[in-house]
Amino acid sequence: MVLQIRPATISDESAVSHICLVTADAGKSAEALFKNKELPGLVYAIPYLHLSSAFEFVLVDIEEEETTGENATKDKVAGYVVGSTNCRAFEQDAAENWWPQVQAKHPHPPDSEKGNYTETEWYYFDTIAHPPTTAQEVLDFYQAFLHVNISEPYRGKGWGSKLIWAAAETVQRDGGKGLWVGIDSRNDESKKFYLAIGFQKIASEQGEYYGLDIERFLARGKGPSG
Repeated sequence: MVLQIRPATISDESAVSHICLVTADAGKSAEALFKNKELPGLVYAIPYLHLSSAFEFVLVDIEEEETTGENATKDKVAGYVVGSTNCRAFEQDAAENWWPQVQAKHPHPPDSEKGNYTETEWYYFDTIAHPPTTAQEVLDFYQAFLHVNISEPYRGKGWGSKLIWAAAETVQRDGGKGLWVGIDSRNDESKKFYLAIGFQKIASEQGEYYGLDIERFLARGKGPSG
């Protein structure tokens, strides 16, 4: 197991989508909750690989390989961090260049079919049909944000913090002072992780959010090679 972080590419899409799926139920696998297993990734991960307003990095195991199309092999994607240095710019970019194609491919089922889907899957259909925007009270803290996920057995080895480091450096280069993350309120392990590395809870009635002062975070000197 030899891990490193590199910029993500479109060729990582399948692996990133899978990691999003197997962490989508408050950090646990949501595979049993979906007939269409693409949905979590289409909302929370894959747009960032396609849109110019986003940043994207993957954690790869260069000693392991995974097979892709036409029997090609490449390093195994073990995790990712995606986000944007400007949330409103990303939301506008997605509204113009991402959601229309996803809505066309995955139209919202009629209400008469709701019983055919889990509550979680229905939530994703709602989200695709009516993409939410972030509460201004959150953006009043920081414009930049991220999503980070790591698959088993690569957790608990410090790579989550290193992925956030890569994101924080990107935000800092763009002039940002901090970034935020939204989490599932059921995910106690994530709360502990974010608080331990310097995130602080942001007061909001729209969800559970945590913000990070990136200058303080980067001053710790524990980046990908630290």
